[in-house]
Amino acid sequence: MKKVFCILLSATLFAIAALSLTACNLIPRDELLRIYMPGEYIDEEIFEEFSEWYEEETGKKITVELSKFDAVEDIQKAVEQGKSDYDILCPSDYMVEYLLSKNLLQKLDKEIIDISEDGLFKEEYIETTREFDPTLEYSVPYMYGTLGIVYDYSKTGKHLTSWEALFGNEFAGRRSVKKSIHDAYAAACLYNARAQITALDGSAKKAKVQSVFEDYTTATISAAKTTLENAKRGVFVWDTDNVKFDMAANKGDVAVALMWSCDAGYVMNDYEDENGEERSGNRNLWYVVPDDGGNVYIDAFVISKYAANTTAANYFLQFICQKDIAIANSEYAGAISPVAAAYDELYDTYTEDEDGMFDGTPAGWKEMFIETMFPSAETLNRCGVMKDFGSARNEISRMWGNIVA
Repeated sequence: MKKVFCILLSATLFAIAALSLTACNLIPRDELLRIYMPGEYIDEEIFEEFSEWYEEETGKKITVELSKFDAVEDIQKAVEQGKSDYDILCPSDYMVEYLLSKNLLQKLDKEIIDISEDGLFKEEYIETTREFDPTLEYSVPYMYGTLGIVYDYSKTGKHLTSWEALFGNEFAGRRSVKKSIHDAYAAACLYNARAQITALDGSAKKAKVQSVFEDYTTATISAAKTTLENAKRGVFVWDTDNVKFDMAANKGDVAVALMWSCDAGYVMNDYEDENGEERSGNRNLWYVVPDDGGNVYIDAFVISKYAANTTAANYFLQFICQKDIAIANSEYAGAISPVAAAYDELYDTYTEDEDGMFDGTPAGWKEMFIETMFPSAETLNRCGVMKDFGSARNEISRMWGNIVA
């Protein structure tokens, strides 16, 4: 009976998907907005609201078609190799830089959306955006975050402040590294440069961290390879997305993990697990951007070179910068929007804590959580922005392939 039910369910879902695809194919292309972005990263309920707003603004109809990818690199395949006619893409910072270098993006219509408009975005994240979009003409910041370390205090017995916890010997067999070439490579390079970074303060420290992200010499790549190989020999878990749920549920032996702040914040707070079940957040988990350097990232929306509906694309980018829409997407995605009005309201919500999220938490935990979601100037001052690998792409890819094999 179960097998028959599964077959019927599969057939039904296939029919629904086929019907949906057929419906989209029947819509004139100038009434269709095609978006390509990570899964579970936008509140799809806003699409109907956008359609109504767009018609009020332009007198034209629009339907949003969302396609999802698993890895940022999928954008490169779809656009550069496949020349897919997606209108809007949602890459991370280094991929925006790459797409720009290949002339695969269109400029924004500044009459519709100008991200340099005074007060629209938090200034610190506009400055971050300049690292990959120097003229602020091609991208609209969507969500920001940092890359750092999550640790289970009940297992470490102490608070952590250095990449040594991830790559040293103390937690061998109890650590996890993301199976992501950019993230793992960046963390290894910061670890290797930790002595130079911690010797500096202020702008000099920030400049040094940024230089680490821009150093693709053979010696640096070789050192990163050695660090990752040594960690692998010391036994660790490659993480694709499950470690955060295991740590939240106190399953397994992982005590220390390389993780994005949005994932850390998601499972420290009450959350839905991979099966959609409501779970209580794990208040034994702490997150830190190490003293020896970190990464601040921006995921941004851009308009593809092959976009067929640039008018609707520009209007959508204006729409998502509205405070209520930015808040809705932040709450759905578990990350924070750099739209200033949304950021400020979300910050107030967390600090005032009317829902009692921080009741009964350990001393300092509330401050740590807020710092995770809203990093201070001090934290951002020890963070750099990941860059496209450029001419070193093949060398780093070969190194990575040998490690994960």
